[in-house]
Amino acid sequence: MKIDLSLKNAALYTGCKIEEVAGRLNLTTPIPEAISIVGRNIAAMDIDPKEVTLTGPMAVWAYLIIFHAVVHKTAKVYYDDGRSGAVLIAAHG
Repeated sequence: MKIDLSLKNAALYTGCKIEEVAGRLNLTTPIPEAISIVGRNIAAMDIDPKEVTLTGPMAVWAYLIIFHAVVHKTAKVYYDDGRSGAVLIAAHG
């Protein structure tokens, strides 16, 4: 299962305010509020119990929130920057 952390992932950012400026998506929801929203959204998602790959351009805080939510629901978590292939960042179970 891949989880795109970019602002294009509507399911992850439902409830956040996002606007396009000069062809680029920008999160306008204040970060403390966005952290709570994204945390609730990822907690409500069905997560593959075998493996998850985190990908997509987004701020570090979003990766930390998502990683924390999925690491306890799946056996392996990978990171893929889209250039060098997936890298295993957590494994258990």
